[in-house]
Amino acid sequence: MPNYSYEGLNKKGQPVSGSIVCNNDDEAKRKLQNDGLYITLLEQSGARNASKESGSGKLFKFSFGSKNVKTDKIVDFLRQLATLVEAKLPLVRALTALSEQEDDEVFLKVLEDIKEQVQGGSMLADGLASHPRCFSRLAVNMVRAGETGGVLEQSLNRLADFSEDEQDMRSTVKSAMIYPLVLTIVMGLAITLLMVFAVPKFKAIYEGMHTELPGLTQGLITVADSLKNFWWIYIVVIVGIVGGVRYWKQTEQARIFLDKMRFKLPILGTLTKKIAIARFSRTFGTLVDGGIPILQALNIAKDTAGNIVLESALDDVSKNVKEGERIAKPLRASGVFPPVVIHMISVGEESGTLGAMLKRIADNYDKQSRAAIKAGMTILEPLIIVLLASIVTIIILAMLMPMLEVNMMNF
Repeated sequence: MPNYSYEGLNKKGQPVSGSIVCNNDDEAKRKLQNDGLYITLLEQSGARNASKESGSGKLFKFSFGSKNVKTDKIVDFLRQLATLVEAKLPLVRALTALSEQEDDEVFLKVLEDIKEQVQGGSMLADGLASHPRCFSRLAVNMVRAGETGGVLEQSLNRLADFSEDEQDMRSTVKSAMIYPLVLTIVMGLAITLLMVFAVPKFKAIYEGMHTELPGLTQGLITVADSLKNFWWIYIVVIVGIVGGVRYWKQTEQARIFLDKMRFKLPILGTLTKKIAIARFSRTFGTLVDGGIPILQALNIAKDTAGNIVLESALDDVSKNVKEGERIAKPLRASGVFPPVVIHMISVGEESGTLGAMLKRIADNYDKQSRAAIKAGMTILEPLIIVLLASIVTIIILAMLMPMLEVNMMNF
């Protein structure tokens, strides 16, 4: 019989790994699930090296194609599946109905594969787990808890609500940044055109006047000449800087540095922290309401926090909770969470409404974040206009200064 290697989380949310001898992968999954293990990786021993060369070997963690599936499509799938399950439609039949109406080829293959797995006796959560690019750990755990507790439709609806809230927040940030970005690009192009076409014409005029140019004008002409004659150097430098920064951002040192700076920046640091706390609270609250054990929910929420400072704080919280402490105390000791959040979580623990309290925190911080983004954009847009207009004004003054000096001397 083949030997299978596995990785996963036990009932306490602790990472575990090992090997098991079974006739096939389905039997291995069933045995591990019966032991209360949430599987994150399952593969036949000896296939790991082969998978590095051929890209195959893994029985879990695979996806079709390189194209990402839109969040809206996944939310619609979760919502419709919840409706069909609530209507007492068998799961395989519900998946078949959703597959037949799907027009996205990539997502269609995902749904068909999930349906085949469920039809073969696997749990829906296992099918979702095999497509991590579409369904996160949070989604898999919520669905697994719903299947185990017989409340799958509630778990699917909670997941859909969570995904919509997350998408709404991302859309708010992206929409707020569009106008300033377009404005900066347009004004940057205008400045470049002035430097490349207008400044050289004034240079030709001043060369005919045989007059000593002011330092500002001479400096502007030097920059314009270098931009016109050595434009390729500017492109190489810009591409090099962008490439270097992108490479550096992939390193662990860069991630630690940037995540710390995001929390320390004036104004933006407060906004970043509010968004991170709102995301953590919503994720953690959704998992707790979905029946996921506290420790396991903390580990999943930590992995989806998106900031290493917050992840480190939650890692310490998780260790303290494992030792029997309540959540509020280690959260307070972390120094990351504001007092009001600590008090609300403490009240939620004491009253048995932790999930609802966490969602209330998330809603509150989401509102504060949106208001802060709106206020920030209201200030940022005129600042960008003033800054770019000042640059254009300096360029125009530099070009006209010699003429003004000559006219003053003649006057």
